Amino acid sequence: MLRIGLIGADNFHALAFAKLANLPPEQGGSGLPARVTALWGETPQRAAMVAREAAIVHIAASPAELLGQVDAVMVLLRHGGRHCEAALPFLQAGLPVWVDKPFAIRYDDALCMVDAARRHGALLDGGSTCKYCPDVLWLRQRYRELAADGGVISAHLNFPGELDSPYGGLYFYAGHAVEIIITAFGPDIRSVKADVTGGNVVAVFKYDAFAVSVDFAEVSQYFCTLYSPRGVERRAIDISTIYRQGFSAFVNGVLAGRSLNPPAALLLPVRVLNALDSAVQTGREAPVLPVDEAAGAPAAQA
Repeated sequence: MLRIGLIGADNFHALAFAKLANLPPEQGGSGLPARVTALWGETPQRAAMVAREAAIVHIAASPAELLGQVDAVMVLLRHGGRHCEAALPFLQAGLPVWVDKPFAIRYDDALCMVDAARRHGALLDGGSTCKYCPDVLWLRQRYRELAADGGVISAHLNFPGELDSPYGGLYFYAGHAVEIIITAFGPDIRSVKADVTGGNVVAVFKYDAFAVSVDFAEVSQYFCTLYSPRGVERRAIDISTIYRQGFSAFVNGVLAGRSLNPPAALLLPVRVLNALDSAVQTGREAPVLPVDEAAGAPAAQA
């Protein structure tokens, strides 16, 4: 049985993952050979609630207390700027680590985690679980079909995004939309433009031959529209099962000793988010910097 420790309980993801691990299948559990046996939470009240609801036996007094007690760790802190510091001790101990979205805010932090995993032989995974959403995978398949049959003119989707979130501003939710775009339309985003009106952000993610626009609107239903010479297609994006799919991907990856997400797949969303943040802050189109240029370039809200 894989023993998992959680770092961070304030995020709803903590309760969702813990229930998938600890509850029986008839009550919504995953049935996988994994169990959340310990957690550390930012606030005692929230940690106690998650432990009670998900039958977690141990609440740690500090993240360091999890070392030696668990086989893997999921870093679920809401602020991406805190992920690197939380993950490093466990990566340096060689443990498998999942780092929640956004993987990082500063690109140097992302590189630091990837390098620590490489040096210590630790499995590293994470980011937005939206990349496992069945509707997003459908979009990927449909985009590829259209690209092979006349091409795609453009695409549009909506997803929440809070400029003034205390958890890193736009980074807190925008990581979901960015990973949806990368999964559905590929990794070759060249630049990002953004407009802020009435506190709402509309961004354009540019590829060589087309662009994907995103309304970061605080609504509860999500859709993607594909425009091609063959017509217009609209698809609802139902993210209700992404915790299950993301948890399964991590656990099965740990059991197989191989993550579904290589380092490049963890690093790219951070570079795209940095470009989005720059476009919002400056009002100018921002390039998605290549790896050698992105290192050392701090994000505006880091």
